[in-house]
Order: sequence, then structure tokens, then C-alpha cells
Amino acid sequence: MENPLILAIETSGKLGGIALFKEKLLVEITIRSKESYSKILFKILERIKEFYPFSLEEIDYYVINLGPGSFTGLRIGMSVLKALDLAHKKPVIGIYSLEALAFNFPKVTLPLACLVDAYTQEVFFALYRWKNFELVPEIAPCCIPLEKVKNFIKEETLFLSETLEKWESFLREELKGFFLKPELSVNLSPGLLAKVAYYKLKRNLVEFKTGEEILPLYLKSSEAERKLLKKI
Repeated sequence: MENPLILAIETSGKLGGIALFKEKLLVEITIRSKESYSKILFKILERIKEFYPFSLEEIDYYVINLGPGSFTGLRIGMSVLKALDLAHKKPVIGIYSLEALAFNFPKVTLPLACLVDAYTQEVFFALYRWKNFELVPEIAPCCIPLEKVKNFIKEETLFLSETLEKWESFLREELKGFFLKPELSVNLSPGLLAKVAYYKLKRNLVEFKTGEEILPLYLKSSEAERKLLKKI
């Protein structure tokens, strides 16, 4: 498909929202309140139609962040996606939050250390590098203690995270000159997800799923699950 119309949903991190994309970003509306995602996302969808009139029948692909990220946010995003898919079934493209962070810097030759807060002194971590215009994972997404990150860094590395300030002092002390950070902060957003999906579509790097098949990437048990296990 030459110029697909993409609807992207982001609910994993600081910014949640919906974007519409066709060759370029057409409309993007984001919010910060995770607690109200479930109520607001459908309102956002209607708001987007005011800027760019469209119907769900016209959408070619749904795009969703698979995580890792907020358990609550991911569940809400998935429920909204499945509701849209029930109304109008479309192929679904899942994007991982860690790889999406790396797409903020497509021309950087340094290794890219991408982190998402997993709390309890842990991080969701992956290490990528751009090679011949393709993002190659050198360390696949995993959940590790923050102190273990240094074991994977062997050279100057650009660190990317929505919450990098939380660990910057520790990482800078542990890694010395190997720790580099971007001049501007990075964020996950529905517009970024749509761009990543479009990039992958152009290079036939997409694995399509149905609304029934798509599942979030949980690299760590939820707090409720951990509490339950302690009682067993």
C-alpha cells in the first residue's frame, strides 16, 4: 500500500493520545492523565475528526505501543484498540516502546541505550544500533536492576528515556565518559509510533496482527501479581 492512513494509540508513558498519519503526521492530540485515558481517548478520536475528517473505514492500519511501560496504561490502550477493531477490523502493527525511543535518533552511529522505568530500582532496557538504515537490537528488551546496566555498556553510548533525570547521576558516576545524553528530552507519543510503523511498512519489516491476537509486552509482573505471589 503506497500511502496508508495510520491511526496510532499511545498509552504506555508520560504522554497518551492518538495520532493520524499519512506520509506525514496529520493530527496528533496528547494528554498526560493516565487515570482518565479510558474516558478521554474516544473523545480525542472525535476531536481529531474535527481537524481531519475521516471514518474508521478509511483507516488502513491501527498502531499500538506494546510496552514495556505502565501496566494500567497498556491495558487501557489495548482495550481501546480492541473496541475500535470490533467496530472496524484492520491489520494491527505493534511497536515496542524501547525501539520507539531509538527512532528519535535515526542518524546516530553510537549505540543507543533505551530505558523505561520499571520501578523498585529496576529498568526495562534494550541496546540498539543503526546499521545500514536499520535499527538492530544488540541487547533485546529485558527487565534488569539499574545497577546491571553498566555491564552492557562498552563504549560511548547515548541514553534515551522519558525519565532519564531519575538515573542520570548514578549512570554518569558509574559509566564516566561512556554516558551521553541528548540535548533535548525524548518522549513517547502516538505521532512517533505512527512514524516508526510507516518506516517499517516501507521496508517490509512489519508483522501484522489482528485485534484478537495483539498482546502487550510484559517483562515484569504487576505489583498486584507480586503481592499475590508473596501470599502463596
